[in-house]
Amino acid sequence: MSAEHTLRVSDLRLGYDDREVVKGLSMEVPPGAVTMIVGPNACGKSTLLRGLARLLTPTSGTVYLDGRDIRSMPTREVATVLGILPQSPVAPEGISVTDLVGRGRYPHQGWFRRWTPADDEAVAQALVATDTIELAARPVDELSGGQRQRVWIAMALAQRTDLLLLDEPTTYLDVSHQVEVLDLLTDLNRTDGSTVVVVLHDLNLACRYADHIIVMREGEIVAQGAPSDVVDAPTIERVFDMRCEIVEDPVSRTPMIVPIGRHHVGREITANGGAERAG
Repeated sequence: MSAEHTLRVSDLRLGYDDREVVKGLSMEVPPGAVTMIVGPNACGKSTLLRGLARLLTPTSGTVYLDGRDIRSMPTREVATVLGILPQSPVAPEGISVTDLVGRGRYPHQGWFRRWTPADDEAVAQALVATDTIELAARPVDELSGGQRQRVWIAMALAQRTDLLLLDEPTTYLDVSHQVEVLDLLTDLNRTDGSTVVVVLHDLNLACRYADHIIVMREGEIVAQGAPSDVVDAPTIERVFDMRCEIVEDPVSRTPMIVPIGRHHVGREITANGGAERAG
């Protein structure tokens, strides 16, 4: 069981040049849980994640890791506790899959970077978990988008941190691999006690896999809590400007968002899950 490290922010403001994106947020990531951050495009989801990971310097406010200002901590110390998979990472030209995944082990090695059997084991397990073991010898730049994304996830897993932040980890993946990746992250949380934070676009998958969900709009948190407590039709309409019905996911019993488009106005959801025209 992993130690439960804490990650919280106080009055955090983040932006680019003169444009403020995250507007004075204060929040705490629930330790030992899977947290999903959702919201419309350009609402600040990825910017918040970059701030949590110390990839973006706040204009004001503080990120605290285990009660300490994360910016005051040595990089190697942070990297042994907190792993990050950013959006659209770039691999060095010509690097092999095994070598890229192995880079996740750097924070755990000494000053002379001695490779150990534990490093071999961590890399092998990450490759197996992400179904990329058969790609191990191939150059990363020869892989498809979906294969490359799974290799990046393997690198994040090889780091074996107790806190793992992932920005759109299902990008480029087909539906079956999206579910596999989210199952994998849930396994990591359930078996190792890892705290997992994921930015995700798919609202229904977020509701299905999240213990805790954070809903953002225009750089602010609109709602947070268990999906069944905070995901309702008024919130979704306010955040996404989209009419919808909320029904129960028949598989997970979590909220499932059913959009209502212009061509379906006047229909309502019946008790058996079908739709019929009102009136």
